Amino acid sequence: MDAIALYQEARVRQDALSGYYNSNVRVDSPDGPVMVRIPSGGAPTMDLTMWPEHAVLEAIRPYVTSAPQLLHAQAEPPFQIHEFIAGACLDEVCPAGTALPAGVLRDIGTLFSQLLRVPAAKLPGVPADWPADGDTAGFVALLLRLVRTIRADGDEATGQLYRDLGVPEDPCALLEQRAGTLRSRPFRLLHADIHRRNVITHRHRTVFLDWELALWGDPVYDLADHLHKMSYLPVERDRTVAAWQRVAPAECRVGWEDALAFYLAFERMKSAVVDTVRWARRIAAAPTAGERRGLARELADKLRAARPFWPADARAGRSPADIERAVERWTGRRGTQG
Repeated sequence: MDAIALYQEARVRQDALSGYYNSNVRVDSPDGPVMVRIPSGGAPTMDLTMWPEHAVLEAIRPYVTSAPQLLHAQAEPPFQIHEFIAGACLDEVCPAGTALPAGVLRDIGTLFSQLLRVPAAKLPGVPADWPADGDTAGFVALLLRLVRTIRADGDEATGQLYRDLGVPEDPCALLEQRAGTLRSRPFRLLHADIHRRNVITHRHRTVFLDWELALWGDPVYDLADHLHKMSYLPVERDRTVAAWQRVAPAECRVGWEDALAFYLAFERMKSAVVDTVRWARRIAAAPTAGERRGLARELADKLRAARPFWPADARAGRSPADIERAVERWTGRRGTQG
């Protein structure tokens, strides 16, 4: 396999599937189709990261049966080549609010079971400043610091957009007070990004993609992150939680229910902070009034979900019309600053 030739072909192709951090291009090699994965570059960091994705895939190969096979990786130019996974992305065949095949739910439970049992010694090294094993409070502090950094970054126009939409200067203050009550649990490998766009299903096989956000941390966070992003039907959510309980070792279930509630609150709060700017860009670019209003309603829902975890003076609602006007002002201010 001529990896550089495949990379060069992928770079000039116009049919890349673009994720937030990487672009993926199906390329035909002499041995069959492969997926060339190239960092997008320039995307603001919205998630914790620890390791290069290829290092995670190499480490988990003996333990996780539903990850794509890594065929090649190199740092300069940066790219990876993965096996091509035939099938359909889950969000295409089962979009949010629709039922998942029973086999996919079973495979999600299997994935959690395997993640919880990957030996720590087989994973890449942990950064020197990473919390010690079992330091749940330290792990939460990393999550909160990330959101505070996202909220504080950006130009004055973006800061004013946050203020116009009621996002407090410190969106983490109330949750930080709750974090002190969380129990210690041993750390485990977390995928930290299991959602419908990262799942491919084909016949009786389910494959989980995008391991670049994998972490070493509190295992309850992986469950909460997954529940937040999957938009399960209520019965599916209950089955997934029950499956996690069955497969999680006893030491990982210490105080898990309080932790799950905390991390779900964190995810709603983080989503409001991150998606304020993401949705503002989408609203500004929407070609019709109807599309702008629909996106504004979505952002209003995200802000509403976060408000119980913010101070009382930040809890006044913003209507879709308020959001559209705030985005219009934001767009004008950015144009003036540029």
